[in-house]
Amino acid sequence: MLDSDEAGLRQLVESLGQPAYRARQIWRQLYQRGEVDPLAMSDLPSEFRQQLARASLTPEPPLEIQTSDDGSTSKALIPLGDGEMIETVLIRSAPRDTVCLSSQAGCAMGCVFCATGLQGLRRQLTTGEIMRQAILARGWAREEGRELTHVVFMGMGEPLANYASVSEAIARLTDAEGFGMSPRRITVSTVGVPPGIRRLAADHPRVNLAVSLHAPDVKLRRELVPVPGASLDDILSAVREHNRMTGGRVTFEYVLLQGVNDSRAQARRLADRIKGLRTHVNLIPLNPSPGVVGERPSRRATLRFQQILQECGIPATVRVEQGRDIAAACGQLRGDRVRPTA
Repeated sequence: MLDSDEAGLRQLVESLGQPAYRARQIWRQLYQRGEVDPLAMSDLPSEFRQQLARASLTPEPPLEIQTSDDGSTSKALIPLGDGEMIETVLIRSAPRDTVCLSSQAGCAMGCVFCATGLQGLRRQLTTGEIMRQAILARGWAREEGRELTHVVFMGMGEPLANYASVSEAIARLTDAEGFGMSPRRITVSTVGVPPGIRRLAADHPRVNLAVSLHAPDVKLRRELVPVPGASLDDILSAVREHNRMTGGRVTFEYVLLQGVNDSRAQARRLADRIKGLRTHVNLIPLNPSPGVVGERPSRRATLRFQQILQECGIPATVRVEQGRDIAAACGQLRGDRVRPTA
């Protein structure tokens, strides 16, 4: 049922001999209560619940859930109907509870420091598979007496390479009769897909955008983020357009690798590159993982890079890390169970 929009649900209930308004009841069960088992949808007639259960598949529970020692982060390995697996992370940082959603099983972008990139792209996720993650995470938060406050598309995969499913998921997340989340509390993170950046600005102007930059020059970025058909200039031009179309600020994510992209000169070049854009830089010291290229920089080097950006007039922060003891970076848990694609 999660893969059906409202029109699809209406068609389903009418095919089972029920009035169309039952579709709205199911919608609210799914996205307000988080109930995915038809047999537990208590405001539906018992016989109809039995019909729904026979006509639809109830999603399987997570294969594995790991929680960090300090309780701040939980990571789930979620099975899909065809045997694929994805990861979802709930980050607890009072007063926020944030879910990190995957948009693809694997990823084709090939970033050299990313565990998911080592696995290759297996397939796109459907809207229902994306929403299942959000529903699970909100359920965990509610079990602990809290509420899910933020959604970030920063898990496995490139969201803008699966635009249709991600866009529909955003629509359901922000539906007042559904999940009911403000678009200002949703962030889409991309390695830089210019057509997708422009499309997101047009379709969802209040949703936040984060762009994974990772290098101040073309040559180094191609080595670190070997995405075909998107030059650094193209990406920055799309960000400039996003600024203009939405009036919002874009976050640049920058993974710091020791001796690769963390020098003083590179900090100054980065500041020159993005000067004039409404932006903020989020510095992320590399999270080491088996097979991932690079070393984590020292704390001193990280703070030095931040200071140079700030001195150049660029707002910059260092990401507060959580979940390192459970390999919470995207793709690490799944990578223990699957082989990379050829």
